[in-house]
Amino acid sequence: MIQIKRRQFIAYALLFTSGCTTDRTVNEIASRNNSVELPKKLRFAVTDIQGLADLQRDYDNFRQQLEKVLELSVEFFPVDNFLAATPALMSNQVDLVFAGPSEYLILRARAKATPLVAVTRPDYYAVIAVKADSNIQSLADLKGKTIAMRTEGSTAGHIWPMKLLLDAGLRFKQDFQIQMLGDESLAALLRGEVDALADSNSRYDRFLKSAGVAKEQMSIIAQSQNLPSDVFVVSNALKPAIAQQIQKRMIDAQTQLLQPLASVPANRKYKYSKFIPAADQDYDQMRAVYRSIGQESIIL
Repeated sequence: MIQIKRRQFIAYALLFTSGCTTDRTVNEIASRNNSVELPKKLRFAVTDIQGLADLQRDYDNFRQQLEKVLELSVEFFPVDNFLAATPALMSNQVDLVFAGPSEYLILRARAKATPLVAVTRPDYYAVIAVKADSNIQSLADLKGKTIAMRTEGSTAGHIWPMKLLLDAGLRFKQDFQIQMLGDESLAALLRGEVDALADSNSRYDRFLKSAGVAKEQMSIIAQSQNLPSDVFVVSNALKPAIAQQIQKRMIDAQTQLLQPLASVPANRKYKYSKFIPAADQDYDQMRAVYRSIGQESIIL
């Protein structure tokens, strides 16, 4: 059975069932007026950072530079958990949110958030690995096996590995079992408690290094394409022309913004990133996985 440990992912998500999707995106905005007047202040939240202290530690350099680029005040809006930005957007308590792909789907569905700027992450993909001395050589060999994944809703540590398994013809809840083990996945695999682990390539490499396990002791039996980007979204309450102007300024000034974003250890993953216009359809494959595993109510 799946053990839900990602801060009660489904339980929180189902609280916000009153929202609905919208077809509006920044790219569809008709206004092209570059002289639009921006608000004096934006309230800024990050979905996977809890509390003001951690926000300041990981994002204050970025916040200060964003103020200069946008020529307005940017204030932190700390959240208690990774889904709390949804009701905050719905109640007009926050204007700008930086979210992972799964969180984006919820923000889009429930709060009608407008996707603004995607932050690419080159060489970011999911892997499924086994011990090299295992008789498991392909995804088909995982039938009847148990797979350690990270947390419910994690793009690289849950959703995309599920896509790999389903695309290989394995049936959810019938052909394999999942245990959400977070950072304990490799240890559980080495102890023989699970048969495989799934996570991002970077976390997998970090696990091996931390445990002193040589790559030759393991075998990657599947890896995904590059995963969807993290994304900045804005409140649907902002006028379309304002959203477009914020998007333009951020993309035009991406060199100034990406350097402080990636300057702290927690955000080194963005060292080789780029800012590009966000496109809602880039997340459709994730939506398909949620439907395939019977959790479409989270993102509808």
